[in-house]
Amino acid sequence: MFAIQSEIAKAIADQLQARLSPNEKAAIEKPPTTDLAAFDLYTRAKTLLLSVSFSTKDEQNMRQAVELLNQAVQRDPAFFEAYCELLYAHALLYSVGFDHTAGRVASAEAALQATARLRPEAGETHLARAQYLYFGPRDYAAALAELENSRRSLPNDPRIFELIGFILRRRGQQE
Repeated sequence: MFAIQSEIAKAIADQLQARLSPNEKAAIEKPPTTDLAAFDLYTRAKTLLLSVSFSTKDEQNMRQAVELLNQAVQRDPAFFEAYCELLYAHALLYSVGFDHTAGRVASAEAALQATARLRPEAGETHLARAQYLYFGPRDYAAALAELENSRRSLPNDPRIFELIGFILRRRGQQE
């Protein structure tokens, strides 16, 4: 399955005449996990998180996503992308007030430590750290610095631009 996915990504990049960085090429060629059950758990969790609109049902979806992601990383402790999503889910639960506890922040921080352990210099790690800093301690200056680091290897990732917008809005810099 991952080999087919990699071939499709390469074909799309070729068709668009996109120039891929060495990191992007490596990401296309390397599967996120070798455990298909862990990947299924991750995919289901990510789908839940993408549908969040902050209603009561969304709290249940976010908590279910956390549970699915915890199962994914139990199955594959090296599943970097699952830790990134896990951090986001914990940070979101904390930030929107569904679980505004020190335990939730600690869980987000543990997921961040796992991403940093697995890929310390990855753009996704910098993005995850920025999400943690924004949603948790609300350290906007440090979050912006992390986003700037993440842009070097993820120049077109819309999550970066979205988070920059959130931070600038909170600072009163809507323009």
